[in-house]
Amino acid sequence: MGPGEGDFTSEPHPLAEGDPLRIADYPLTGVLGSGGQGVVYLSRTPLGRPVAVKTLHARMAGDGQAQERFLRETEIARRVAAFCTARVLDAGVAGGRPYLVSEYVQGPSLERLVARDGPRTGGGLDRLAITTLMALQAIHRAGVVHRDFKPGNVIMGREGPVVIDFGIARALEHSTTTSGLVGTPAYMSPELLGGAVASVASDVFAWAATMVYAASGHRAFPGSTPGAILNAIMTREPDLAGVPGHLRPLLTACLAKDPASRPAVADLLTALTHERPLAAPPRVAVGRRRMVRVLAAGVLVAAVPAVYGLFSTTPGVPFGSLVRQPVTGRQKWVLSLALIQVNGRPVVVSGGYDGTIAVADLATGAPVGATLKGHEGPIWSVATGLVRDAPVVVSGGLDGTVRLWDLATGTPIHEPFTGHRGSVESVAVGRLNGRPVAVSGGQDHTVRRWDLTGGAAIGGPIEGHPTWVLAVAAGQSAGRPVVASGGYDGRILISDLATGAKVAERAAGHSGPVESMTVGRLGDRQVAISGGGDGDHAVRVWDLATGAPIGRPFTGHRSWALGLAAGELDDGRAVVVSGGYRDETVRVWDLATGAPIGGPFLGHRGLIEAVTVGVLEGRRVAVSAGDDGMVRVWSLGPPYPPGS
Repeated sequence: MGPGEGDFTSEPHPLAEGDPLRIADYPLTGVLGSGGQGVVYLSRTPLGRPVAVKTLHARMAGDGQAQERFLRETEIARRVAAFCTARVLDAGVAGGRPYLVSEYVQGPSLERLVARDGPRTGGGLDRLAITTLMALQAIHRAGVVHRDFKPGNVIMGREGPVVIDFGIARALEHSTTTSGLVGTPAYMSPELLGGAVASVASDVFAWAATMVYAASGHRAFPGSTPGAILNAIMTREPDLAGVPGHLRPLLTACLAKDPASRPAVADLLTALTHERPLAAPPRVAVGRRRMVRVLAAGVLVAAVPAVYGLFSTTPGVPFGSLVRQPVTGRQKWVLSLALIQVNGRPVVVSGGYDGTIAVADLATGAPVGATLKGHEGPIWSVATGLVRDAPVVVSGGLDGTVRLWDLATGTPIHEPFTGHRGSVESVAVGRLNGRPVAVSGGQDHTVRRWDLTGGAAIGGPIEGHPTWVLAVAAGQSAGRPVVASGGYDGRILISDLATGAKVAERAAGHSGPVESMTVGRLGDRQVAISGGGDGDHAVRVWDLATGAPIGRPFTGHRSWALGLAAGELDDGRAVVVSGGYRDETVRVWDLATGAPIGGPFLGHRGLIEAVTVGVLEGRRVAVSAGDDGMVRVWSLGPPYPPGS
């Protein structure tokens, strides 16, 4: 989709003469948008879930450059964190035309919403600014410049804003040539209009221009003709009439003519999430470091000492309190966590968005050894175990590989396990006939098993999921090892670990994707526990033998239950710990009753990607981490909250 070429909405229009009735396995029921290069259709999966199907126009099927751009967009969309864009579900070529299948996000574009209902105000405007900035940050962390951020490319979905249309996005590492005039002129920065390279700073300009429109209903640089608009962007100050006072200094800084004078996205988020108003920045060009100081003026910032060390590990640290100060590790964005003992000390193993695995002392946060490198792209999941009594970590990520590492030496074991056709979303460690094995689930709809001692696949793939497998866990049921897996369509599948045969299935176990899975113990049996994603957010418990639900869903999160771990308290109660992806809370639930234990653990200032549980110097703890790169350790020991 080219810049400014299409009218895109999440509300479908009827198919027109000449539109296909089907693309691959997807029957088409309406048109969501059309541009100069392609069309987006509404369709449904075989299970009835609505999806958006994007494809090139038939007349462009033979255009090699158009196909290359389309395939690049598909790869870019897959790289961006799922919370800020429609998740890619499938892609391929049908009838010589490439297509991309993604989530269907229902709701008007920001442009249509403002035109219909007027400017955004109050807390709704502030939330819009923060969530779209978080989306932009995730896009940049994927190594991408969007290049066409505008109100028409922000869909106001039920779960919050979603950024769409990466048709002209560009990889940061490839943005070294002249960009050309690509983008929507009213939201393009002066340097782009002058033929400079697209950059993070130009996206910041476009974001600020979008916020001006959202807050006021008019463009930051109005004009009746394209020439007048371009002249205003190059020579005039932005029109901020109607923009609330507390946002004016920030948006003025973002709309500076000099890209070096614009604040970074992280600094913008810091400014917006504090309570005091920003001081107005000077109108002259200033360096980025000085601009950070200007934005911080008048803002109360709580300093966190950059030191290691425990508050205390003696009895008396209340349940839900931080055991030590959060420690920023070597990864700016932590996606996955696991605990294990190495050389007699508990360590936390984290998988990062940067493709590294970091190991740190759980008590102090101090690094243990060098980071482990080998994956190309984000590491979505890590799991720990023992192979020949040596501590190991299994990792899976966007590059489609499963890898095994010796934690004592920091070296890989075996060649990477390959076989998944697409991203590996989740890994777990179990035992089969006394031998350690790994299980993995991925984008190719399969669960696969790996012998960690011999380094080979075990049997063929376990099939049965019609969509992505997002979560796996290994456990025991009636004396036999099993795999519990959860899919994007909400399905729960229990399979025999040895044979791959289906033991039990629960279609639509969640009303949204199953984002996390673990196994816990309830009395004398193991149970599967799952966390729901978009549209669900609940934690649910399942019988490993029958797939039947146990008790009622655990509700309280206002966002995906993306982090999930099971353990027990000192008094013997089985518990589940969950992390809310965007609600910034860690919660503890009584596994037997489903009742929350105490209130939510607060302190995260960003996305919570992972949680785990363990023991630190005799004290039970929960560990959480996310996009701020900080690892937090929470007490699960007494004294417990009153009444719990």
